[in-house]
Amino acid sequence: MYSQTDFTRNAAKIRKELLIAAALALPFLAGAIAAFILRVEIACSACVIAAGAILIFLWDLRIAPLMHYKRFLKEIHSGLSRRTAGALVKIGVDPVYQDGVDFYEVIINIYEDLSEEGERRFLLDCQKTIDASFMDRDIVLTSHGNMVLDAELLGGASA
Repeated sequence: MYSQTDFTRNAAKIRKELLIAAALALPFLAGAIAAFILRVEIACSACVIAAGAILIFLWDLRIAPLMHYKRFLKEIHSGLSRRTAGALVKIGVDPVYQDGVDFYEVIINIYEDLSEEGERRFLLDCQKTIDASFMDRDIVLTSHGNMVLDAELLGGASA
């Protein structure tokens, strides 16, 4: 499911958002420098506050989630993985926020009689999908911790 293009796409998004933040804050920083040189304390303070507010706002809403996703990608590519076989019971539709990344819940049941004790919860990146035809069929999930890296039918077809 994950490849080098995920890394490069995320890095390009981070670069774009940093450039936007810099472009929006730069006029206020230039105004702060000009007001400082002209000794206009109120204008200098207002420009610094505006630039800081813009940077904090964009960091929290646009840049930090991309940085969390970058850390997530690095972790899943460098960590251990395991394979779990079972019947795909449910793919959630509401995002679950964990470790700075949005996921969908994926429930598989590892018991043949599909009793509730056999259900295992995994997390699927919201940017990835599992083929809907896999529902109620035996699949093999490759995961890092409880985060899905790949899903394939027990016979072989990958999603």
